[in-house]
Amino acid sequence: MFTFAMITGVRQGWLDRKIYGPAARKGWLALTDHIDANGNLSEVCEGTNKLNDRKYYPDRRRITGDMHGQAPALWCAWALSKK
Repeated sequence: MFTFAMITGVRQGWLDRKIYGPAARKGWLALTDHIDANGNLSEVCEGTNKLNDRKYYPDRRRITGDMHGQAPALWCAWALSKK
């Protein structure tokens, strides 16, 4: 979602292209490294509930094709395709 926000901000002129453009590109390229041949995004953490335990959050399972990751990846692709 951060990558989508940066792509959109740069494209709309809300964010300085020289500063945020490289970060947006780096975020997109990192996402594409995790897209498989079927278009599924890997390394998406499972959804969470609220828990007062720091270890709980980094120890969550990683899922492939979960909508928590698929949708923001599609938002990025859509934002990049706009003129």
